[in-house]
Amino acid sequence: MRKFLLGLLVVVVIAVAYLLYDEFTYSPLKKTHFQKLFNNYSGNAKKSCSVDFIGISFRGEIFDIYSYKTGNASINQNFPDIKEWENKEISDETIMTEWKSCPLNTQTMELFRFELQVNDLDNEKCSSFFKRELDNSKNYYSYIYFSPTEHYFLLYCPEKEELYYLRSRGF
Repeated sequence: MRKFLLGLLVVVVIAVAYLLYDEFTYSPLKKTHFQKLFNNYSGNAKKSCSVDFIGISFRGEIFDIYSYKTGNASINQNFPDIKEWENKEISDETIMTEWKSCPLNTQTMELFRFELQVNDLDNEKCSSFFKRELDNSKNYYSYIYFSPTEHYFLLYCPEKEELYYLRSRGF
């Protein structure tokens, strides 16, 4: 009985360690996403941080923000010439925009009102500069808007070589 309990404990510890590792290393943006976003993507984008604002599910699938260090990349002016995003097919109802210079226009502010007004964005280390960067005219934004409950917002800061990726999936 003792060996069984010890074995069970080892299995539980390994499973928990794996789930934690998977949670901390997860990134919704893959190499193919970066290749579509940037012309000269060299394969060196690294997730610098992430915040799950709701905290209900693993991998922050409801409302979260990711920050990536991109290296010396330049935006792809042809973006969003894509057929799918995060395993969802782009349809005629999907609203997408090419990279635009900041600050945000009125339509974008309306579409992302909830996400952009969340006070926690300022209080998290990962997103503390996000709102400030939206006003910097040297930065660019783009978005993919499937519905009021599923949309994605990208903010690229060339001077910092940083990409913010805001996901809302499920409200």
